[in-house]
Amino acid sequence: MNKTQNLIQKRGMFGWLMQRVSGIFLAYALVVHLWTVNVVNQGDLNWQTISARLQEGNFWFIYYILFIPAVIYHAFNGLWSIFMDYDPSPSLQRQTGWLFWIGGIGLTIYGYYGLKPLFGIVP
Repeated sequence: MNKTQNLIQKRGMFGWLMQRVSGIFLAYALVVHLWTVNVVNQGDLNWQTISARLQEGNFWFIYYILFIPAVIYHAFNGLWSIFMDYDPSPSLQRQTGWLFWIGGIGLTIYGYYGLKPLFGIVP
């Protein structure tokens, strides 16, 4: 096996593993979300309730700091896997890879920016 094939296999294993890790975290996040909305807040959702809950402590801050990139990574890695099933040319792989990276970073920044008012951070 040459150096390039070895690198591809390592990247593939990392992507496969991170897809599972992010999926497990997202399953946990879904349970926390449903429990919080249905049990803790009893379905009473409004800006004040959500903002107050998010400002209660570090748990929610850490939760969303991890949640946003996990969702984006899981989605883009899944799309990448589907894309790779069609055996695209190396040039198209490179272009699509850049598109996914730029889109993922942009969506992560946008997600963090959207959380600022909920955490009481006024721009």
